Amino acid sequence: MIKFIKHGIQRMNQRGITKEMIELTVEYGKYLNDKIIFKSSDIKNLLTKEIKAKPMKILDQGGLVVVMSDDWAVITVYNK
Repeated sequence: MIKFIKHGIQRMNQRGITKEMIELTVEYGKYLNDKIIFKSSDIKNLLTKEIKAKPMKILDQGGLVVVMSDDWAVITVYNK
């Protein structure tokens, strides 16, 4: 289960990133140490599936990076 710390929530709000976008990134993104990266190419592949609206918003922003702690707390998020 994903947790959200204060700093992570602040960055989400500042950058227009929703919890749903983070959940998609965690589910479909690539893990690199403490980061999960959801690149434009990954999103385009996902668009061929039934999920469309949420990945399109991430694609418009160029991708998404979620930085998480070991206990699944979102530390920060930013557009790729």
